[in-house]
Amino acid sequence: LALRGLRDKWEIPNSIAKRATIIIDESGKHRQEQPTVPGAAASKKSSSGPLSKKWRVHLVNYNDSVAADEAIQGLIDGMKASGLVIDRDFTLKQRNGQGDMATLNSIFDAAKADGADLFLIVSTPTLQMAIKKVRDIPIVFTYVSNPMLAGAGESYTNHLPNITGIAVVSAFSEMADLLKKYYPQFKRVGTLFCPAEVNSVYCKDLLVTEAAARGITVESLAVNSTTDLADTSVALASLKIDAIVQISDNITAGGFSAIGRAAQRAHLPLIGFNSSNIKFGAAVVISRDYYEGGLEAAEKAVRVMRGEDPAKIPFELVKKTQRLISLPNAAALGMTIPPGLKASADKVFER
Repeated sequence: LALRGLRDKWEIPNSIAKRATIIIDESGKHRQEQPTVPGAAASKKSSSGPLSKKWRVHLVNYNDSVAADEAIQGLIDGMKASGLVIDRDFTLKQRNGQGDMATLNSIFDAAKADGADLFLIVSTPTLQMAIKKVRDIPIVFTYVSNPMLAGAGESYTNHLPNITGIAVVSAFSEMADLLKKYYPQFKRVGTLFCPAEVNSVYCKDLLVTEAAARGITVESLAVNSTTDLADTSVALASLKIDAIVQISDNITAGGFSAIGRAAQRAHLPLIGFNSSNIKFGAAVVISRDYYEGGLEAAEKAVRVMRGEDPAKIPFELVKKTQRLISLPNAAALGMTIPPGLKASADKVFER
């Protein structure tokens, strides 16, 4: 449209036009284009071919939590959306370690004895055990903060040949920016972490780094089991902090209600990184979409089932992030929600 009426004749080269996401023609109409991605044609072709066998798929999770359930539902829905039919194209067995690594170890032994063809992995501890136990069976993961720390490879493109998946690292930079912009009075915040989980330590360190860059100090307390969570939450809330900004790991995600109760009793602002935190007391959340992470991981799994080599499928970050606010939770915590923050939210819960 902008080319019309120019003194000289201008043309947009095809090489540039093909890279555009929106083209406005002379009538003013918008036309959406898909950006060219290397290998996209091959991937599309492989995603529509027939399966060479009926696959035995085992979905393994470390522990129960709302966030893990969202990731699992995304995996299941993504498999269905691909056009594959359960019991016709593949069988699906779900197993849960209930937070116990010894149980997780036994689960992988049983799955291999059962003839598993593909593992769908949820959480970092599950991925660590899968790497230890499985060498020649494809693995597709989701709900993992940093697959390299789990031992899956050196980078998103240079990884173990039987593994691919979707990383779901929390939005630490966005959260630190939110605190700096809307709550400049928060100088010291607190969080719990699990020293036994590499993903938890990694997330705690990222929060510390991003917060420090904005002049905010993070006080952290270690929690080693769900049975310790209530007491440690009370201890955290008793520190001289301005708010709790809780990272996401397997212990705190499954027991966030204990953190919520401690924050309410202390009348302390509570901010989280899981969408499910809203249900258990958080007033503000910036969350990666774990359901979306499951959907995207399922797409990779289907590509493997249709013949692609997982060694050639890069890891990726989940694409979707949500900003959520609960006004009732904010009131219960004595926390003010600035108008600008409310306006920026993807969803505001008013009851």
